[in-house]
Amino acid sequence: MGHAARKRLAELLEDAEREGDFSTRAEVPAEALHIKVDGVGELPLPLRAPVAKKLIAQARQARFGRGEETLSDTGVRDTWEITPDRITLSGPDWDRALGDVLDGVRHALGLPPTTALRAEPHALLVYGKGQFFLPHQDSEKDDSMVGTLVVSLPSHHGGGELVIEHAGRRVTHRASRHQLTFVAFYADCRHEVRPVTSGYRVTLTMNLLAERVRPTGEDAGGPLADLAHCLTEHFTTPAEQQYPYGRPKTTPPNRLVYLLDHEYTQRGLDWDRLKGADATRAARLRQAAGQAGCEAVLALAEVKETWDAVPPYDHYDYYGEVEHFDDCEDEECGGECLLDPDGEPGTERRRSGDFSDYELNDLIDDEITLGWWTLPDGTGGEEISLPVAYAEVCATTENKDLTPYHSEYEGYMGNYGNTLDRWYRRAAVVLWPRQRSFAARAEAGSEGALRELQGHLDAGALDQARTLARSLAPFWGRHGSGEATAPLFAAALRVAVGLREADTAAMLMAPFEVETLAEQHAPDLARATARYGRTWAREAVGNWFGTVGAYTGADRAAWLMSLPGLCAALRTAEGDGDAVATPLVESAWRATRQQLTNWLDMGREEERQAGLERLGAPLAHILQAADSGTADAVVTALRGLPDTVLECLIPALRAAARRPTAIPEGPPAIGAFQALADHCEERLTRVVTRPVRAADDWSLSPAGACGSGCDLCPDLDVFLTSRSRKVLEWPLAQARRRHIHSRIDLAGLPVSHTTRRQGRPYTLVLTKTNAVFTREQSTRDRAETDLAWLRENRPTRRNG
Repeated sequence: MGHAARKRLAELLEDAEREGDFSTRAEVPAEALHIKVDGVGELPLPLRAPVAKKLIAQARQARFGRGEETLSDTGVRDTWEITPDRITLSGPDWDRALGDVLDGVRHALGLPPTTALRAEPHALLVYGKGQFFLPHQDSEKDDSMVGTLVVSLPSHHGGGELVIEHAGRRVTHRASRHQLTFVAFYADCRHEVRPVTSGYRVTLTMNLLAERVRPTGEDAGGPLADLAHCLTEHFTTPAEQQYPYGRPKTTPPNRLVYLLDHEYTQRGLDWDRLKGADATRAARLRQAAGQAGCEAVLALAEVKETWDAVPPYDHYDYYGEVEHFDDCEDEECGGECLLDPDGEPGTERRRSGDFSDYELNDLIDDEITLGWWTLPDGTGGEEISLPVAYAEVCATTENKDLTPYHSEYEGYMGNYGNTLDRWYRRAAVVLWPRQRSFAARAEAGSEGALRELQGHLDAGALDQARTLARSLAPFWGRHGSGEATAPLFAAALRVAVGLREADTAAMLMAPFEVETLAEQHAPDLARATARYGRTWAREAVGNWFGTVGAYTGADRAAWLMSLPGLCAALRTAEGDGDAVATPLVESAWRATRQQLTNWLDMGREEERQAGLERLGAPLAHILQAADSGTADAVVTALRGLPDTVLECLIPALRAAARRPTAIPEGPPAIGAFQALADHCEERLTRVVTRPVRAADDWSLSPAGACGSGCDLCPDLDVFLTSRSRKVLEWPLAQARRRHIHSRIDLAGLPVSHTTRRQGRPYTLVLTKTNAVFTREQSTRDRAETDLAWLRENRPTRRNG
């Protein structure tokens, strides 16, 4: 029933298509306009070639916008431009004629009667023979801009047609040779000026600005009762949405997202500036929402669709050649490896461009995300991030009938078919039942929901605040990562303290990541812990850290720099801040220890050293933030790790020495750094006093068993541990050679491996390199340098 309601609603709105088009045309006698141009004077109409040449002498090469840039490229736009400050428009009938044209444009484009159009000159353009403007879309240069008005001055020229496209339709306009030709179209329509074949095409381009006027009382019309009934049915019928393992969703949808046909910018999205059929449909929906007890807002949607698609010709190659794959010529491969025509195995053949003429077969997948919407009271808008479920979407015009702003085609790869990805930008009317307004808005990540909760708490409406806060539980877990969520975290934390309900407070805190926590949050964190207890605080910290061992990058390292200050603020805050500080440090240490263990297991020396060195500063920050018990536990654990941990401990001590003010004057941090320094000195002394390797000693540490019980690894270890044996020639099949390659590479052994391709099977040649000696000497030199630095910079109570 839910799908039926949405289908019926789309059908009820379909006839709005007839109430407006995306472009319109009008003609006015040439004598209505007197146009003067600085340096040329008043232009005689129709224009002749000598006057056009004078205009070109006063003009500059026209530019165009691409993203944030303004460019000049005659391969894209080849025309001459005169700026509006050098143009004067007048004439005894000009104002009346322009007003009549704008009234006709408003009606033809389907703009509401509550809107008045105004035309603002933008440029005078001159196109000579061969000049053109490739397909493009105009930028909205003003908050109230809805479209473009092109006034073609009469002249004798050939070519230069203005071609406008929207929603799969295309119209072509040719200028009159004797009258003024007005062509108006919406700003989101793609359009082009085809090359002029003879003479000169001269046009005045104007921005169409929509301004709100007093409501006329005119009803948008339409079957409002039927629309209202569809809305009620939609919001009371369980959603038809499939979940994994066939489990259906049994609750009605929270919203309806009706996709409009046109694109809009944030500043141009307004109920009174909607375009064409959008204006009529949105007005009807808004009125039906009032009857059905719903709220309605306008939103911007980003749509991606993936289609099974094929080119409109027999061959599959983008360049018009047959696309194919060649078999690998390696005789040991067995022909199972596929190479693309460039010789790269497994390369994806993805291309971007215009694929409007490709044949679409089946829709494979689609994604719709709302990125911005207006507020229900119409006072502004806000950034959001809200994925839209299939059961919430409704549209009269299908996406495939519109022009995507970007497309990517991926050719056949052998194990799946041709796919075409298409991206669209569409506006939408978003509706929800008024009684579900709070949850519907909060699901988008709205800070307004937390402000509303805080308002209820400030007003003493504790029960209402708790009821509304509990309604967030089904979706609140999607919020809370990244620096941009810091204001959201602060607001959620204040609400969590005020609710005086431990489970609901924990739910509000759960989705955030630890990088969100900052020193300014310490007072509220301490109060929350005092109110809900230490177990609550420890569980909250566990949620913030997520899975131990998960990837942590630059954000975590930057946050660890702030950990000592955060913990100090927690321990001095009123409440029980230490109950948060201690698990924060413990969790930070567990995550760092997991990374430390991972890098210590890395056999490749350069990668291991770089990874361990990066952990030095974070380790120093953890020790600076730790209490005595945690600091002792950290030092004890570090003492039990192999000698390669020095590659982290020395950078940690160096980091602490570079920031002495960050280390407390007394225990526990100074004691931990002193203990680490003593331990490092002992280990470094052992390294530098170790006997030097003999010149004929080629022995290496064994690679160890691989865990699969193979018969190769023991033989490999015999070769590695041999003092005298430098080369091993080993006849092995391809798979067994690869196994030995991987064992050597993973262990980072100073052993080269090459394959001699003679006989059957080929022979793997292993050769120990001089790095057997140079690595050991490098380790000794580094240890001597570190030991000298350590003895000069030993941590003390005086210098930190």
